[in-house]
Amino acid sequence: MQTLISVENARLIVLDAVRVQPVETIDFDASPGRTLAEDIVSQDDIPPFANSAMDGFALLAEDVAGGVASLEVIDDIPAGAVPSREVTRGTCARIMTGAPVPAGANAIAPVEWTEALPDGRVRIKRAPAPGMHVRPAGQDARRGQRMMASGEVVTPPGIGMLATLGYARVAVRKAPVVAVIATGDELLHPSEPLTPGRIRNSSGYALCAQVAAAGGEPLPPLLARDTADSIRLVIQQALVADVLVFSGGVSVGDYDLVKQQLDEAGMELLFWKVKQRPGNPLAFGLLQGKPVFGLPGNPVSSAMCFEQYVRPALARMLGRTTLTRPRHPAILAADTAKVPGLHFFSRGVARYEADGRLTVRDTGSQASNLYSSVLAANCIIHLPESWAEAKAGTQVEIEWLTW
Repeated sequence: MQTLISVENARLIVLDAVRVQPVETIDFDASPGRTLAEDIVSQDDIPPFANSAMDGFALLAEDVAGGVASLEVIDDIPAGAVPSREVTRGTCARIMTGAPVPAGANAIAPVEWTEALPDGRVRIKRAPAPGMHVRPAGQDARRGQRMMASGEVVTPPGIGMLATLGYARVAVRKAPVVAVIATGDELLHPSEPLTPGRIRNSSGYALCAQVAAAGGEPLPPLLARDTADSIRLVIQQALVADVLVFSGGVSVGDYDLVKQQLDEAGMELLFWKVKQRPGNPLAFGLLQGKPVFGLPGNPVSSAMCFEQYVRPALARMLGRTTLTRPRHPAILAADTAKVPGLHFFSRGVARYEADGRLTVRDTGSQASNLYSSVLAANCIIHLPESWAEAKAGTQVEIEWLTW
């Protein structure tokens, strides 16, 4: 077991310990937010036939090379119909948007460029160039082309592409089931009135929401009191999940019993304590092969540790191609608290200035009990372990909070 390790080392240990989830096949329209477990390959050219981009007339561009022509209308092709005749010199076909372009035609004259004549013919008053307003077959996707990759998250446009390609069923990774356990005699249900010495259980519910946002499936939050029996019972209840996330009880106080009970249950503790703020007393291990995170009980610490360690672990379990959020350079707009020897995850508010610069300032007091600092933040400011201070004007890296 390692102790007081760097943020980077802790994350590597976590990612090395978790395993990819099995695959399940579901209806494509139930897959938004799920992670693909297969490449999505087009089985057809899309569109499968050349079609019109405009309501108008399909014709031979050469017939209107002089700028004006009167053509015989030999067919009427609404969307969903099949052309019945080939367009030849001196003829055209009335066509609607999306309808197949008839053989022989190589351009579309929009209806606004035309005039109906009394004898049933049509005057083309403006010459389309060859290929104008014709959508060629395979313009969107070619047969055999990979359109989405295994490990990608299905987005609303992804649903549209799955439908376009005829993927009625799609293989995805099973969402990891996560048990969130808040600990402490002081915790009340959110519906209960405050009483002396008691606070409402915010971390349990917030962490469940973070699980869902990260692609996991949270169980209803569990609550363990500060007794060995209560913690032991909750551990057994939580083992139905794929991942266990504790909030509180992993420090060194007389009532911090979670680590002790996990040890007795047979957990292999891989590390305890990380050189970071907030969240120094972070624990991680494996119990019956399942990842167990012991997050600090302060709600800010729990939230930040989740984003830095649990979220990437869930991404690895989902087989995602991207495990962590990208970081972006920004300029500190004001001094920010920092001490050497600890990596700071400061809650920040970033914005683009009129000159295009991305600036960021912290949300105010960074005390680990002030959950309002998480609510106000749109990013995390990363201040490396080696820095002794973080002065205004310094370039830092930020991680956008995508919720």
